[in-house]
Amino acid sequence: MTSGQAIGVILNSVTSLTNIVSTRIFNGNRPTGTTVPCVNYYEMPGGKNKYSEQVATYSINCRATTAETALQLAKLVDETFNGISGTGMYGIASSGTVFSINRSWTIQRQGLIPEPDDGIYNAPVDICIVYPNGTAT
Repeated sequence: MTSGQAIGVILNSVTSLTNIVSTRIFNGNRPTGTTVPCVNYYEMPGGKNKYSEQVATYSINCRATTAETALQLAKLVDETFNGISGTGMYGIASSGTVFSINRSWTIQRQGLIPEPDDGIYNAPVDICIVYPNGTAT
């Protein structure tokens, strides 16, 4: 499992998030014409290997037709990744594979960005995850 797949597993396990976006959680750019609300996420450049661990930063983009819904999604993402910060191993089982996240945290919530071309709002959240070397496949 890759770190990106692990992020997807985590996001899909948050019932309060999937109650809003259903299955519209995408790794990479938001597919053109995707119905909102939705979430897309991607790894940002600058990951590093430090003390036998990998450190990766992800941007998680929460999009909706209303500012309130976009901000609500961002709050759920923030709570999810700050909720496992400093608690040790966070195992994610997927097809018999476990991806262990040692810790995670929100780097920043970037506020609200109107996307006038689509008439929607984006509330990005940048997170950092730390996982042991050799975890990602």
